[in-house]
Amino acid sequence: MSMPLSETNTNLIPLDLSRFFEVHPVLETERLILRPITLADAQNVYEYASDPEVAKYMIFPTHTSIADSIKWLENVPDEFARKERINFAITQKPDEKFIGACSFHHISVEHRRIEIGYVLNRKYWGTGYMTEAVREMIRFAFEELQMHRVAATCDLDNVRSTRVMERCGMALEGTLRDYEFRHGKFVSTMTYAILNRN
Repeated sequence: MSMPLSETNTNLIPLDLSRFFEVHPVLETERLILRPITLADAQNVYEYASDPEVAKYMIFPTHTSIADSIKWLENVPDEFARKERINFAITQKPDEKFIGACSFHHISVEHRRIEIGYVLNRKYWGTGYMTEAVREMIRFAFEELQMHRVAATCDLDNVRSTRVMERCGMALEGTLRDYEFRHGKFVSTMTYAILNRN
């Protein structure tokens, strides 16, 4: 006989993620290193954030000058200090070429859930780099952060992003119609997630 939901998983040990906010984690895959993103990355951030084809799917407005990128980067350490977000620069091996960024956010210790976000310079679309990075983020979230649920969202028409999430084993959970107002219009978003079954 199945147990009521309130009686299941009652022995979960409370999570302590403080060590991940004392020393910023660095993740590594076969072709990539995901390292802390810094002010020194401003020009590289501007390169993708000023591209209308990239920015149209992102929550931020298209950057019109490098000052926009610097302003965003100046907030990164504060978000980390508040334990709200862990931002990474996505860099290629072996020369550490900056090609994009990704992050953990909406972190819930109580509910053991986390969301991920990602963006890639258009020059590197279709290379498999983002799938590689997202797979590592999911692994880290489950194995190191001890999360139960990893979620991500994307625009309804962002086919490339949906393919990344599907390749990484994430399942579509629903569509939120006209959920955000961005770039002068209402945008419907899709939510994908994967659960830790271990």
